[in-house]
Amino acid sequence: MTRYPIILAHGLGVTDQGGLYTPWGRVPDLLRARGAVVYLGGQDAWGSIETGAAQLARTVRRVLREQGCRRVNIIAHSKGGLEARYLISNMGYGRYIASLSMLSTPNRGSRVAELLLYARPGVALWACGNDAYWSRHGDEKPDSLRAGEQLTPAYLVRFNRDNPDANCVFYQSWGTRIGTVHPDGAMMLTRGLFYPAHGASDGLVTPASARWGLYRGTLDGVSHQQVVDVFRKDAPGFSVKRFYISLARGLAEKGL
Repeated sequence: MTRYPIILAHGLGVTDQGGLYTPWGRVPDLLRARGAVVYLGGQDAWGSIETGAAQLARTVRRVLREQGCRRVNIIAHSKGGLEARYLISNMGYGRYIASLSMLSTPNRGSRVAELLLYARPGVALWACGNDAYWSRHGDEKPDSLRAGEQLTPAYLVRFNRDNPDANCVFYQSWGTRIGTVHPDGAMMLTRGLFYPAHGASDGLVTPASARWGLYRGTLDGVSHQQVVDVFRKDAPGFSVKRFYISLARGLAEKGL
Protein backbone atom coordinates (compact mmCIF):
# COMPACT_ATOMS: atom_id res chain seq x y z
CA MET A 1 0.00 0.00 0.00
CA THR A 2 2.38 2.74 1.18
CA ARG A 3 5.97 2.88 0.01
CA TYR A 4 7.26 3.24 3.55
CA PRO A 5 6.17 1.45 6.75
CA ILE A 6 3.66 3.13 9.06
CA ILE A 7 4.23 3.79 12.76
CA LEU A 8 1.11 4.46 14.86
CA ALA A 9 1.99 6.82 17.74
CA HIS A 10 -0.57 6.97 20.56
CA GLY A 11 -1.44 9.84 22.87
CA LEU A 12 -1.40 10.56 26.61
CA GLY A 13 -2.58 8.14 29.29
CA VAL A 14 -2.26 4.93 27.30
CA THR A 15 0.28 2.47 26.01
CA ASP A 16 0.03 0.22 23.00
CA GLN A 17 -1.34 -2.42 25.39
CA GLY A 18 -3.96 -0.20 27.04
CA GLY A 19 -4.45 2.33 29.84
CA LEU A 20 -7.29 4.82 30.05
CA TYR A 21 -8.33 3.20 26.77
CA THR A 22 -6.73 0.93 24.18
CA PRO A 23 -5.68 2.99 21.15
CA TRP A 24 -6.02 2.14 17.46
CA GLY A 25 -8.58 -0.68 17.79
CA ARG A 26 -9.03 -2.32 14.37
CA VAL A 27 -6.71 0.09 12.56
CA PRO A 28 -3.47 -1.97 12.47
CA ASP A 29 -5.28 -5.01 11.07
CA LEU A 30 -7.18 -2.89 8.54
CA LEU A 31 -3.98 -1.40 7.18
CA ARG A 32 -2.04 -4.67 7.22
CA ALA A 33 -4.86 -6.39 5.34
CA ARG A 34 -4.33 -3.79 2.57
CA GLY A 35 -0.61 -4.55 2.40
CA ALA A 36 0.81 -1.87 4.71
CA VAL A 37 3.65 -2.62 7.10
CA VAL A 38 2.50 -1.32 10.50
CA TYR A 39 4.36 -0.86 13.79
CA LEU A 40 3.22 0.64 17.10
CA GLY A 41 5.07 3.60 18.59
CA GLY A 42 6.07 2.17 21.97
CA GLN A 43 5.89 5.38 24.02
CA ASP A 44 5.18 5.67 27.75
CA ALA A 45 1.64 6.46 28.85
CA TRP A 46 2.64 9.42 31.02
CA GLY A 47 6.10 10.39 29.83
CA SER A 48 7.19 13.85 28.77
CA ILE A 49 7.35 14.83 25.11
CA GLU A 50 11.12 14.30 25.25
CA THR A 51 10.75 10.80 26.69
CA GLY A 52 8.10 9.82 24.14
CA ALA A 53 10.20 11.19 21.27
CA ALA A 54 13.21 9.15 22.39
CA GLN A 55 11.04 6.03 22.50
CA LEU A 56 9.67 6.80 19.04
CA ALA A 57 13.25 7.19 17.84
CA ARG A 58 13.96 3.68 19.09
CA THR A 59 10.97 2.38 17.15
CA VAL A 60 12.03 4.23 13.99
CA ARG A 61 15.50 2.67 14.20
CA ARG A 62 13.96 -0.76 14.66
CA VAL A 63 11.71 -0.35 11.63
CA LEU A 64 14.55 0.88 9.42
CA ARG A 65 16.68 -2.07 10.50
CA GLU A 66 14.00 -4.76 10.18
CA GLN A 67 12.44 -3.50 6.95
CA GLY A 68 15.62 -2.33 5.23
CA CYS A 69 13.94 1.00 4.35
CA ARG A 70 15.20 4.57 4.43
CA ARG A 71 12.15 6.33 5.85
CA VAL A 72 8.84 5.77 7.67
CA ASN A 73 5.39 7.36 7.84
CA ILE A 74 4.05 8.32 11.27
CA ILE A 75 0.32 8.52 12.02
CA ALA A 76 0.01 10.13 15.44
CA HIS A 77 -2.88 10.77 17.79
CA SER A 78 -3.02 13.66 20.27
CA LYS A 79 0.25 14.07 22.24
CA GLY A 80 1.89 11.50 19.96
CA GLY A 81 1.94 14.17 17.27
CA LEU A 82 3.95 16.50 19.50
CA GLU A 83 6.41 13.71 20.26
CA ALA A 84 6.79 13.05 16.54
CA ARG A 85 7.33 16.75 15.83
CA TYR A 86 10.03 16.90 18.53
CA LEU A 87 11.64 13.77 17.08
CA ILE A 88 11.75 15.35 13.63
CA SER A 89 12.81 18.87 14.55
CA ASN A 90 14.82 18.65 17.77
CA MET A 91 16.37 15.20 17.43
CA GLY A 92 17.24 15.49 13.74
CA TYR A 93 15.14 12.55 12.55
CA GLY A 94 13.54 14.44 9.67
CA ARG A 95 15.62 12.56 7.12
CA TYR A 96 14.05 9.31 8.35
CA ILE A 97 10.42 10.52 8.41
CA ALA A 98 8.57 10.72 5.09
CA SER A 99 5.31 12.06 6.54
CA LEU A 100 3.56 12.96 9.78
CA SER A 101 -0.23 12.66 9.86
CA MET A 102 -1.71 14.10 13.07
CA LEU A 103 -5.15 13.31 14.48
CA SER A 104 -6.50 15.66 17.17
CA THR A 105 -3.01 16.76 18.20
CA PRO A 106 -3.04 19.81 20.51
CA ASN A 107 -0.52 21.75 18.44
CA ARG A 108 -1.62 24.97 20.11
CA GLY A 109 -2.40 23.42 23.46
CA SER A 110 -5.48 22.26 25.34
CA ARG A 111 -7.35 24.44 27.81
CA VAL A 112 -8.56 21.23 29.45
CA ALA A 113 -4.96 20.39 30.38
CA GLU A 114 -4.42 23.94 31.61
CA LEU A 115 -7.51 23.99 33.80
CA LEU A 116 -6.86 20.53 35.23
CA LEU A 117 -3.30 21.46 36.14
CA TYR A 118 -3.88 24.84 37.68
CA ALA A 119 -7.47 24.82 38.94
CA ARG A 120 -7.81 21.46 40.66
CA PRO A 121 -6.55 20.97 44.22
CA GLY A 122 -4.45 17.89 44.88
CA VAL A 123 -3.10 17.52 41.35
CA ALA A 124 0.48 17.12 42.59
CA LEU A 125 -0.55 14.32 44.94
CA TRP A 126 -2.48 12.63 42.13
CA ALA A 127 0.53 12.93 39.80
CA CYS A 128 2.77 11.28 42.40
CA GLY A 129 0.42 8.32 42.69
CA ASN A 130 -0.11 8.11 38.95
CA ASP A 131 3.64 8.04 38.30
CA ALA A 132 4.12 5.32 40.90
CA TYR A 133 1.36 3.23 39.31
CA TRP A 134 2.75 3.56 35.78
CA SER A 135 6.29 2.85 36.95
CA ARG A 136 4.97 -0.55 37.96
CA HIS A 137 2.96 -1.01 34.77
CA GLY A 138 5.41 -0.43 31.97
CA ASP A 139 6.39 3.26 31.83
CA GLU A 140 10.14 3.79 31.73
CA LYS A 141 10.04 7.40 32.92
CA PRO A 142 6.56 8.64 33.91
CA ASP A 143 6.23 12.35 34.70
CA SER A 144 2.54 13.23 34.83
CA LEU A 145 2.95 16.86 35.86
CA ARG A 146 5.48 17.54 33.10
CA ALA A 147 3.34 15.74 30.53
CA GLY A 148 0.31 17.82 31.52
CA GLU A 149 2.22 21.09 31.55
CA GLN A 150 3.48 20.36 28.04
CA LEU A 151 -0.09 20.31 26.73
CA THR A 152 -0.98 23.82 27.91
CA PRO A 153 -1.34 26.67 25.37
CA ALA A 154 1.49 28.66 26.99
CA TYR A 155 3.92 25.77 26.67
CA LEU A 156 2.95 25.09 23.05
CA VAL A 157 3.81 28.66 22.07
CA ARG A 158 7.40 27.96 23.07
CA PHE A 159 7.33 24.44 21.68
CA ASN A 160 6.19 25.64 18.25
CA ARG A 161 8.87 28.30 18.18
CA ASP A 162 11.59 25.79 19.07
CA ASN A 163 10.40 22.97 16.79
CA PRO A 164 9.93 24.32 13.26
CA ASP A 165 8.78 21.96 10.53
CA ALA A 166 11.38 20.09 8.50
CA ASN A 167 11.20 20.79 4.77
CA CYS A 168 11.79 17.13 3.94
CA VAL A 169 8.69 15.92 5.83
CA PHE A 170 5.09 16.05 4.60
CA TYR A 171 2.82 17.29 7.42
CA GLN A 172 -0.97 16.90 7.46
CA SER A 173 -3.62 17.03 10.17
CA TRP A 174 -7.26 16.44 11.06
CA GLY A 175 -9.37 17.86 13.87
CA THR A 176 -12.42 16.27 15.48
CA ARG A 177 -15.46 17.75 17.17
CA ILE A 178 -18.47 16.47 19.08
CA GLY A 179 -21.77 18.23 19.54
CA THR A 180 -24.07 18.57 22.54
CA VAL A 181 -25.13 14.91 22.37
CA HIS A 182 -22.66 12.05 21.93
CA PRO A 183 -22.30 8.43 23.15
CA ASP A 184 -18.71 8.96 24.41
CA GLY A 185 -19.59 9.81 28.00
CA ALA A 186 -16.05 10.61 29.15
CA MET A 187 -15.43 13.11 26.37
CA MET A 188 -18.89 14.63 26.80
CA LEU A 189 -18.04 15.16 30.47
CA THR A 190 -14.80 17.03 29.75
CA ARG A 191 -16.44 18.99 26.95
CA GLY A 192 -19.28 20.00 29.25
CA LEU A 193 -17.07 20.90 32.20
CA PHE A 194 -14.71 23.06 30.18
CA TYR A 195 -16.80 24.25 27.25
CA PRO A 196 -16.94 27.97 28.15
CA ALA A 197 -13.13 28.27 28.20
CA HIS A 198 -12.29 25.57 25.70
CA GLY A 199 -14.83 26.07 22.93
CA ALA A 200 -16.20 23.39 20.62
CA SER A 201 -13.92 20.37 20.76
CA ASP A 202 -13.68 16.59 20.65
CA GLY A 203 -13.68 16.61 24.44
CA LEU A 204 -10.03 17.57 24.81
CA VAL A 205 -8.70 19.32 21.69
CA THR A 206 -10.28 22.00 19.48
CA PRO A 207 -10.04 21.82 15.69
CA ALA A 208 -8.13 25.12 15.72
CA SER A 209 -5.47 23.59 17.96
CA ALA A 210 -5.25 20.45 15.82
CA ARG A 211 -4.59 22.38 12.60
CA TRP A 212 -1.02 21.92 11.36
CA GLY A 213 0.59 21.57 7.96
CA LEU A 214 -1.98 20.63 5.33
CA TYR A 215 -5.28 20.69 7.22
CA ARG A 216 -7.55 17.98 5.87
CA GLY A 217 -10.60 19.14 7.76
CA THR A 218 -12.68 18.60 10.89
CA LEU A 219 -14.43 15.27 11.51
CA ASP A 220 -17.79 16.24 13.02
CA GLY A 221 -19.50 13.94 15.49
CA VAL A 222 -16.21 12.15 16.30
CA SER A 223 -14.72 12.24 19.80
CA HIS A 224 -11.08 12.32 20.83
CA GLN A 225 -11.26 8.60 21.56
CA GLN A 226 -13.34 7.53 18.57
CA VAL A 227 -10.84 8.78 16.00
CA VAL A 228 -8.47 6.03 17.16
CA ASP A 229 -11.20 3.37 17.19
CA VAL A 230 -11.27 2.91 20.97
CA PHE A 231 -14.77 1.44 20.88
CA ARG A 232 -14.05 -0.78 17.85
CA LYS A 233 -17.18 0.37 16.08
CA ASP A 234 -18.00 3.19 13.70
CA ALA A 235 -19.62 6.43 14.77
CA PRO A 236 -22.60 7.71 12.76
CA GLY A 237 -21.15 9.29 9.64
CA PHE A 238 -17.58 8.13 10.40
CA SER A 239 -16.23 4.87 9.04
CA VAL A 240 -12.92 3.89 10.62
CA LYS A 241 -12.15 1.63 7.68
CA ARG A 242 -12.80 4.28 5.04
CA PHE A 243 -10.93 6.98 6.93
CA TYR A 244 -7.70 5.07 7.54
CA ILE A 245 -7.65 3.35 4.16
CA SER A 246 -8.12 6.76 2.53
CA LEU A 247 -5.34 8.23 4.67
CA ALA A 248 -2.92 5.47 3.69
CA ARG A 249 -3.98 5.60 0.05
CA GLY A 250 -3.28 9.35 0.01
CA LEU A 251 0.24 8.74 1.28
CA ALA A 252 0.78 6.05 -1.33
CA GLU A 253 -0.37 8.38 -4.10
CA LYS A 254 2.31 10.83 -2.99
CA GLY A 255 4.93 8.11 -3.28
CA LEU A 256 5.22 7.84 0.48
